[in-house]
Amino acid sequence: MSHNMTNYLNSNGILHQTSCVSTPQQNGIAERKNRDLIEKTRAIMLQMNVPKSFWSYGVLINRLPSRVLAFKFPLEVLQDKVQDVSYLKVFDCTCYVHLPATQRDKLDPRAVKCIFLGYSQTKKGYKCYEPKSKKLYISRDVRFVETSPYFEGTSQEEILQEFFPLLRADPNSENSTELLKPATDLTTNSISPVAASDNNVESSDNVFPTGIIDSMESQLSNIQNRAIPLRCNPPRTRHPPSKLQDYAAYTVRYPINKFLTYRRLSPLHTAFLTAISSVHEPKNFQEAQSQGIWKKAMAEELAALEENKTWSITPLPYGKHAVGSRWIFKTKFNSDGSIDRHKARLVAQGFTQKFGIDYKETFAPVAKMTTVRVFLFVAINNGWEMSQMDIKNTFLHGDLEKKVFMNLPPGHPQGGDSIIVCHLHKSIYGLKQIPHAWHVKLSTALEALGFKKSSADSSLYVQLNTNDNLMVLIYVDDLIITGNNNDSIALLKKNLQLQFPIKDLGHLKYFLGIEMATSSKGLFLNQQKYIVDLHQDANLLHFKSAATPLDSKLKLESDGKALDSPSNYQKLVGKLIYLTITRPDIAFAVSLVSQHMHAPTIQHLGMVKRILRYLKGSIGRGIVMNNNGHTNIMGYSDSDWAGNALDRSSTTEYCMFVGGNLVSWKSKKQNVVARSSAEVEYRAMASAACELVWLKHLLTDLGYPCSIPMTLYCDNQAAMHIASKVTFTIQSHEKYFFYRLCLISL
Repeated sequence: MSHNMTNYLNSNGILHQTSCVSTPQQNGIAERKNRDLIEKTRAIMLQMNVPKSFWSYGVLINRLPSRVLAFKFPLEVLQDKVQDVSYLKVFDCTCYVHLPATQRDKLDPRAVKCIFLGYSQTKKGYKCYEPKSKKLYISRDVRFVETSPYFEGTSQEEILQEFFPLLRADPNSENSTELLKPATDLTTNSISPVAASDNNVESSDNVFPTGIIDSMESQLSNIQNRAIPLRCNPPRTRHPPSKLQDYAAYTVRYPINKFLTYRRLSPLHTAFLTAISSVHEPKNFQEAQSQGIWKKAMAEELAALEENKTWSITPLPYGKHAVGSRWIFKTKFNSDGSIDRHKARLVAQGFTQKFGIDYKETFAPVAKMTTVRVFLFVAINNGWEMSQMDIKNTFLHGDLEKKVFMNLPPGHPQGGDSIIVCHLHKSIYGLKQIPHAWHVKLSTALEALGFKKSSADSSLYVQLNTNDNLMVLIYVDDLIITGNNNDSIALLKKNLQLQFPIKDLGHLKYFLGIEMATSSKGLFLNQQKYIVDLHQDANLLHFKSAATPLDSKLKLESDGKALDSPSNYQKLVGKLIYLTITRPDIAFAVSLVSQHMHAPTIQHLGMVKRILRYLKGSIGRGIVMNNNGHTNIMGYSDSDWAGNALDRSSTTEYCMFVGGNLVSWKSKKQNVVARSSAEVEYRAMASAACELVWLKHLLTDLGYPCSIPMTLYCDNQAAMHIASKVTFTIQSHEKYFFYRLCLISL
């Protein structure tokens, strides 16, 4: 309606028409839009107790979903693409704006508490207002507390000041505090008129004239008559709007898919890893009882035990005690990643057995992981195929020498009677004597087939003939078979299946939690699934990764706050120890945290979490075994003198290579305190020499005798000089290692 606008329209021949005065119905579209904006703004402000002075920030147009547009954003419909709404925050919530170093000194806080007012149209940042300093910040470095409104506990005085500006007296006045105390009824939403005899009003006569008091009373009366609900109720718990919760989604800052990749794996091996990673196994009987497939597996196991006449149901004899029992659940996979079967295994709680009454001999050898790696190297070096076999109900084939009674397993039809027990006629998993009984039976069967036990490892059986070379590695109930003649391997499988119920799992891909990817170049070993499961159990799957397993500035303390329950710490460290099978890079760190299993502190738990964070960033690493065409043995030894600042002990470290492939490593604290670096290095060389000699015997048993001298590398001249001179006096228990070192080319 300005004069310039009228002249402009007239000069261009435009007739300017306006609506009649006091007839808003003529502007229906504009009025409806204005009403929509006002209603939304009023709802937001009343919900969050926002003062009227911030009304302009609460007006939102294109940032809210519309019911007319099927709850889509106007901008989303205009651009025909889904809009990212993760940045939307609750209006007027409490937020903390980070202050740059240039705007504060060393003693100032690094963040300031503000009110969130919206989004900047000219900058990529949030608008945040700080009432105390009356500053408006536009920043991206903002931390929001969306469930906490800034004006959550607004007092009556602040609300009355919003409605009655005349009450805003000078805060320095002596009577200002009295003036801000009107007579109100907290049980209702209305405000009572101020009584004429009130002392507060009498004391305010010298500040406010009588006319102002009358004006205040008339305003109070008008508001009461209009029944406007003032926000004088006690504070209530505020929540974000329900519609906003549909769009606000939590985003993980460090998702596991940034560190886990299958790009370098073959499609078949990728499918295999995906299959074994997607399977969930029950942790207890109650969880398995709710799933039909595991109920069926438990029924099959009980049927197999009864068919094999493993026990007989009988009352518990007087003076005898029964061991407990529990279920263990495991999923068996084929070589292609498909599920072979769901195995429910009944296990006796052998820790309740008593020596001399329930058992006698318990020893049974288990294959060393170094033997497993050397075994795999020999097969890769010769291009042999490796087959994996699993023996069903392995320990049920052993014979018991003592009478053992066991409680009925959970889920048994007669499990409600505490007097009825199982009298075991054959061995069962969990008993202390069954590993020995099973090993004796399997060893007898293999020796009858012409196999010879290795002198270096009792779990390795070799059959060396002129044309046929067969090798069998045993780890409890898992067998790895390899050789240069496939017909002889097939015959061996057939003979074993005649004596034991053996399941052929095909080509070796998954053994003892180790994933094995075979290609024309060699073999890759890693424990990717094991690492992911370990992070899930520790609830560290979404934590930030670390570049190293230990902090370079780490300093162990002799005292610290002990953990309330060390069981969780011990469980994590035990799993990390098993992970060192394919991860020599964490050997030293795991050795360090395993020294505090008896009394761990918060610092030690932080070290364990640091190792797990490092594993997350290097989840796909492992060991590569290549066919280098030779079987030469060499090793490297090292040590740190008085590396432990608490007890001045040193650490022995070495690694061994066979045919250019890493097969053995060690990081262990020495059991004595050395007085010089030469002594420490010499002890490390002695341990490394012992390992070299053992590897030589192992390769000889596998049919590959060492034809050239073994090589041991050390970086300490004094220790090498001592080892090369036979005239030096050494301790008697080290003489054996000393003469062995003389045979090694340094």
